[in-house]
Amino acid sequence: MLQPGGAAGEMNPLTSVLGLSYWPLTVVNILFSALLLYGHWHYCTYFGQRTLPGVPSSRSDYVSLLFFGRTGQAWKALYTEERNKCLHYSQLAHVLVMTLACVSVLAVTHNLGQVYGWRLNDLTREFLVRPSLVYYGLCLPLVVFFALRMMDREFRMWRQKTSVRA
Repeated sequence: MLQPGGAAGEMNPLTSVLGLSYWPLTVVNILFSALLLYGHWHYCTYFGQRTLPGVPSSRSDYVSLLFFGRTGQAWKALYTEERNKCLHYSQLAHVLVMTLACVSVLAVTHNLGQVYGWRLNDLTREFLVRPSLVYYGLCLPLVVFFALRMMDREFRMWRQKTSVRA
């Protein structure tokens, strides 16, 4: 990108579709990262302040009470926020930070393999054809994994806090 014709093979849609050059692309990435980090900070800062309208007996009841105020609604938490939008968005940002960190490590490792000609990188390319698509395709399963892991951790911490108070 910094050399003549460097944007020709760029895969980023901001460059390939919208035609942005290096500096606007950098600014957009910094703003997006700042937004995610703010959501992560907000989640971590207000993590311990949970009030529930009932006593959950499982992780799914905890999620239902946290977001919807009644049990039996945990399956909706992945695609809607009915009651607690601020918490929903800050948890989503927390999960996205962890997901993007994992995917970024895979992408950087892949790029280093390309630059330094690692044999493992060639084997990966032969097996997967387009490894970068596989790495970025891992985003959705990782979001689900980290969301479930976060909810389980929150439920265990909530249960621990309430048992100490009682």
